[in-house]
Amino acid sequence: MTTSSLTHEFSRYLPEPPLLAAGALGGPFVISALTPLRNAMSNGAQDQAATLRQLYSKAFGLRSGAASVGPRLRVAYTGALVSAGPACPQWTMIGPAFHVVNAHLPTTVALLGIAWFETIVTYGSQSRNVQMSYNVQKVNPSIPLIAAYRPWGPGACFFMIRNFCGMSGIRLLSPLGQQVLEPLLPSGSREMVSDFMASMLTCVVSGPLNVCWSYTVTTPALWTVGFCDRSKAILQFLGRHYLNDSGRGGLTPLVKRDLAARCIYISCCFTLFSGIERFCVAYWPK
Repeated sequence: MTTSSLTHEFSRYLPEPPLLAAGALGGPFVISALTPLRNAMSNGAQDQAATLRQLYSKAFGLRSGAASVGPRLRVAYTGALVSAGPACPQWTMIGPAFHVVNAHLPTTVALLGIAWFETIVTYGSQSRNVQMSYNVQKVNPSIPLIAAYRPWGPGACFFMIRNFCGMSGIRLLSPLGQQVLEPLLPSGSREMVSDFMASMLTCVVSGPLNVCWSYTVTTPALWTVGFCDRSKAILQFLGRHYLNDSGRGGLTPLVKRDLAARCIYISCCFTLFSGIERFCVAYWPK
């Protein structure tokens, strides 16, 4: 396939101007606005003692000791600008890129390819965001920060598989849900409800993957060890984090906490961006 034919095919899948504007402007806005929720979610990887409410209190700067609003906001929105820039290509180009690849490859293979592409675009910025949020919680000593433009690094495999799971909800599970909901809901509402439900289901898998990635990028000791040692350390971490060692067996309360944090973040992303998208469609110049 020549460059011109690839460009032509890619342009066929570009969204309409109001939807493109929603992605270009709404994507960075959503990622920035929800920074405290994202930071609370990632901080849970290194904070096994905090409840869900305490994670949010720390992420919003309510436990920083500052009495004024300014310092609390600086804590709450640590990393917002770092993640906002890559969110523009992330939210505008990944959809069209998926359709171009899926026209020539099976859906699962296309999803893997686009998950890799999304990782290349956002790994550095989002990893740096996680590290900045970790450091701002007065952790001593602070960990070094990954460059925002770095395309791959510690924990990137978890990050990519997490992205794959997230997109699988929309691309694989949602069409099945739409078939089930067809007799119950009209078009439009049916797709939205199905997308939302599918995204919540994938959180069961993407939640632990997100925790593994967050733990890896905030644990410098794992950055230089070999694959076997890193894998062993991650398995030990998951055991401490999620398996009850009190003799009773079962799972720790952190399972529900981390899943709730992931679902809250994803649902807020979905709801806020859908509202921006509807606004752009309704008020775009005819």
